[in-house]
Amino acid sequence: MRRWIAPALVTGLLLAACTPTSVPSVSASARTSATPSATAPAGPVTMAPSGTLTPGFRLADLPRIDGSTANIPLISLVIQRLTGVSKAEADNAVATSGTSAAYQALVDGTADLLVVYEADEGTKAVIKESRIALEAHAIGRDALVFFTNSSNPLTSLTTKQYRDIYTGKVTRWSQVGGAEARIVAYQRPEDSGSQALLRKYVVGKAKLAKAPSEQVSGDMGEIIDKVSSYANTGNALGYSVYYYLANMYAVEGIKMLGVGGVQPSKDTLADGSYPYTNDFFVVIRADAPADSPARKVLAWLLSDAGRQVVVDAGYVPAPR
Repeated sequence: MRRWIAPALVTGLLLAACTPTSVPSVSASARTSATPSATAPAGPVTMAPSGTLTPGFRLADLPRIDGSTANIPLISLVIQRLTGVSKAEADNAVATSGTSAAYQALVDGTADLLVVYEADEGTKAVIKESRIALEAHAIGRDALVFFTNSSNPLTSLTTKQYRDIYTGKVTRWSQVGGAEARIVAYQRPEDSGSQALLRKYVVGKAKLAKAPSEQVSGDMGEIIDKVSSYANTGNALGYSVYYYLANMYAVEGIKMLGVGGVQPSKDTLADGSYPYTNDFFVVIRADAPADSPARKVLAWLLSDAGRQVVVDAGYVPAPR
């Protein structure tokens, strides 16, 4: 299992396009959803599906958990398994602020544990400057995926073709084997987890083609809606992560594109044959005490019961 300790950052993880001086402090109120009720009943010690004892928590005694949007279903199931509350109660207790802001919350001390995707280079720099050491362990796999309207006849492009589209060298579908039409390439903000993966696997530090403001989507669902409905044609292109597109925001009229002929699927993520596969992590501060709620939840997530909850939530577990 992959593990890293960052003396000031996180050597393999974090993201954001802002500079250290421009990153605001993330308060608890900035995170989505409600705070767990202090009167929640104590959760008993229960037997997980794997046969492993699950530690009992009350909602009020859980560490403050933050993370990425695409990890919300996993965070909810973790809360259900640890406390014994219903799905509705757990869903209401989930409070996530998104990849970049979640890392900032951990550094600021307004979160105790993250279930989160890799951070962008800007956030990594912020963490390094903070001199706060973080400890992260890979618990699951997801992947960057490109998608288009289902009416587009293409099924796969190469990394070079994706790079050329997003850097502006290719502007028409006919240049990559498609119809004679302009490519409407939607983008995500620089501090999003999807954008970090785009830079990691496709464009690197290259300057992206300037997109009109209406083609930059701050919300993960918004970019999917825009691509699926754009003029009712297959001209649009976007990107997200596999789990979100396949499980959290499945939209009629959208299809995922492959990379070099390899289609994204749970099988190709698991065996690593899909080239844009990337781990997601459980992250705590390295100075968290041994008996802290964050360390207890971390230990459980790294156990067989924790691995099972990743599977039960529909994700691909990280290789051992």
